[in-house]
Amino acid sequence: MKKTMIALVFVLLLLTMSCSSVLAGGMVKLGIEPNGALSTKISGYMLGYEVEPGPSVTGEYLVALNEKVQVGGGLEYQLKRNVQGLAAGFSFIPLYGTVKLKAPLSTNLNTYFTGKIGYNYLMLDQSVEGFDYGGGLYYGLGIGIDLNSKYAVEAEYSVNKGELSYILKQPFHYSKIRLAVGYNF
Repeated sequence: MKKTMIALVFVLLLLTMSCSSVLAGGMVKLGIEPNGALSTKISGYMLGYEVEPGPSVTGEYLVALNEKVQVGGGLEYQLKRNVQGLAAGFSFIPLYGTVKLKAPLSTNLNTYFTGKIGYNYLMLDQSVEGFDYGGGLYYGLGIGIDLNSKYAVEAEYSVNKGELSYILKQPFHYSKIRLAVGYNF
């Protein structure tokens, strides 16, 4: 399964790099989530855990509707991250639609806002056996700055949802702030 996901990310990155030949733009982003929060509800009680920092790789494909609005889709691959105090690790792979709205907050900055919504697949560490799990809703909001025609920096708040079940299904929520550097093709 891990080899399949790595191959999928590699194919997405190749597809993104080939986007420059059409009237669309591709971007590859390398990100870091310096902190995150994991929560689940078990028997009516909400449990929360801190999550250790983790890197991510994202590929997006955007088409310009006009000078200010771009729409498209993307795929993010979060490398495994561990829950503080537990031996268990997890990662999500969201597939989403996105909107990028250019909104200059200053005459000297090319700023933009992003919105994302989609579905993500939950992957658990092999040390967590006996659990069934599934993906769920993914959404995020961000702000970024186009440094020039090739590079951008971005900050984003996003939430990944999934399900865990041992005996009963329990919601599994991972919220985080991601800082990323992007390269446009």
